[in-house]
Amino acid sequence: MKSSQGWLSVGEFASLLDITPQAARKRVRRALVESTGGLIVRQVEGRGGRSGVRYEVLLSSLSEDVQEAFRADCGEANSQAIVAPARLPPKFIAAPNQAAAERRRHAALRLIAPTGRGTPERAQAIRQASLHHDVPIRTLQRWVKQCEHHGWDHDALGRKKPADAGQPRVWVSRQFDKYFRAAGHDQEALESLSDWLTRELAGWWQSPVQRAGWKRVRLEALTSLRRECRARGFDVPRSAFTISRRRVEDLRFHSAVDTMKNDAKRHDDAKPRIRRDNSKLLPMEQIVMDVKPLDCVLSRPDGSLAYPKLLGFLDTGTSRLFGRIILLAKGEGVRQEHVTDAFLDMVRDPDWGFPQQLYYDNGSEYAHFELIREALKLINDEGARVIIKARPYSGASKPIESKFSVIDRHVVSLMDGWTGSNRMDKKVQRVGKAANPYAGPVETFEEEFFLRLTDFQEFAIRTGPFAGRSPMQIYRDHVVNGWRPVSVDPLALDCAFAKQLGERKIDRGVITIGPDRFRHPELAAFTGRRVRVVKPYRRSAWPLADLPGVGWVGLEPEMLTLPGDISGAVETSRLQKRRNQAVRQLRTEANRVDPLANVRERVTRLPTAAAPAPLIDVMLSPEAERFAGARIAAEAKRAEQPTAEQRLIARQLAETERLEKYLANRN
Repeated sequence: MKSSQGWLSVGEFASLLDITPQAARKRVRRALVESTGGLIVRQVEGRGGRSGVRYEVLLSSLSEDVQEAFRADCGEANSQAIVAPARLPPKFIAAPNQAAAERRRHAALRLIAPTGRGTPERAQAIRQASLHHDVPIRTLQRWVKQCEHHGWDHDALGRKKPADAGQPRVWVSRQFDKYFRAAGHDQEALESLSDWLTRELAGWWQSPVQRAGWKRVRLEALTSLRRECRARGFDVPRSAFTISRRRVEDLRFHSAVDTMKNDAKRHDDAKPRIRRDNSKLLPMEQIVMDVKPLDCVLSRPDGSLAYPKLLGFLDTGTSRLFGRIILLAKGEGVRQEHVTDAFLDMVRDPDWGFPQQLYYDNGSEYAHFELIREALKLINDEGARVIIKARPYSGASKPIESKFSVIDRHVVSLMDGWTGSNRMDKKVQRVGKAANPYAGPVETFEEEFFLRLTDFQEFAIRTGPFAGRSPMQIYRDHVVNGWRPVSVDPLALDCAFAKQLGERKIDRGVITIGPDRFRHPELAAFTGRRVRVVKPYRRSAWPLADLPGVGWVGLEPEMLTLPGDISGAVETSRLQKRRNQAVRQLRTEANRVDPLANVRERVTRLPTAAAPAPLIDVMLSPEAERFAGARIAAEAKRAEQPTAEQRLIARQLAETERLEKYLANRN
């Protein structure tokens, strides 16, 4: 085996490494393309390859033991000195903060790299780059040399990463480490003290001290460090005790322990959360309810100032907002009556209707929505959740909270009487004085608010799954695609929220509830019947009655009429006429019965067997008088005398006979 001036063919290379020619060609081609692994390959014209080109491997690029084996095989052990294989320069690893510097230097060398080394073109390119980028020629030449040494690796343009990168060089602080070593203490003691300080800082960050900020944490840690040094017998001057802010702030994340223990709201806001794609929901598929105090001050009718409240309903499928505004009396809170009135207004609105799912918090004003759970199930799939209650003190879990913040910026803050979110900060309109209240009653305020809200809901949403479309555009798209609202009888829904009073009997067109009597024109037709009665959720509302075939009707208190008032007689006549109509109507609802036929049916089916003979006839016995005494003789004598009817017939016959004789004598 002989080499051509130190170059081996692919066959010789395969034989030398004891591998197949196919594996040798594969390694040679990969080395030629990637220029890695230290193997130097060239292409030369000659036999053995395709198109008259073959591969050759430089002998000196192989390992020393392979070169020795080659010399031994060819008998040229002393003819040529063994050359150590060529090694590529090590990979240049730049410091992580050198990205900007690398980009600037690469821009300066961009036109220099294609030129050849030592050519006039490279000298000219270096001079032009120096003028254009304001970099000295000597500096450019140094950059070029460094890049060429590392195969034009762009990382070589930056500052090289230190060999001790990632390893701590400061343990407590630069000043403390200096004095600590000067005092004659060893490195192991310094590292142990550094570990203790890390845990001590973490402990102070986890304590309530963290609420005062990093300076207070550092103060407490320094005090603890002095005590620890005395306990361990380290003699360090007082001026050495310093800790950098970076060292203190690096452990700030431990403050989450104190936050979780003492501030549930902040802890909840910092929790990791998922994002939901509400664009997959249809309109009214989910309604989120909440109460929002508006940051505008209004005047009550008595002149006192108050802040109105917005009863909001967010359709998460379209991001639309429906609501009502109320101004409560002093000392009054939002009641179930207020929320239910607003909910019924939403159901009656032709663009909204009845929802499929309700989402609200745990406030008492929402408790009675459990009464319509069964109604919600009627329009949902079996097993679907129709009512969802938000987690307590978790505002981020309710989409309506973010909607309220947007409404604050784009609607409420543009109205008169706005005070800002901090009501204690009297700097909105006049420094040191309260804000001017809204000039008008709550009805005018509500009209303006919803006028502005309607205009705002035509604005395109900027972020999220609805980005690029406005809430009303999303709603109109669903309507075009065939969506229709679910309508519900408002009176039936009103009864669903009412208090059940049980069944009450209708007495002559009147229902009595406690000391009060209630009437309705339809009650006259149901006199004597028992019907279901409920008391609506509104405090001043009158009861409702469920009449068969009629439905729910609103009752009214009975009004007494004055004596001589003809309207009372007219009303009585009308009620009686309605009662008679109802009675006649009842005839058509029943079959005609034949009571005598049923009697005959029962009599004819009685047993016909002969009666049994008496055991003894006391009247025929000679012992009868002794058995009944004198009474039996009197009864027997009375039985022999004629009855009253017989005596009447006898008198009539005697009178007739007398008249006949009288007439006969006259003739």
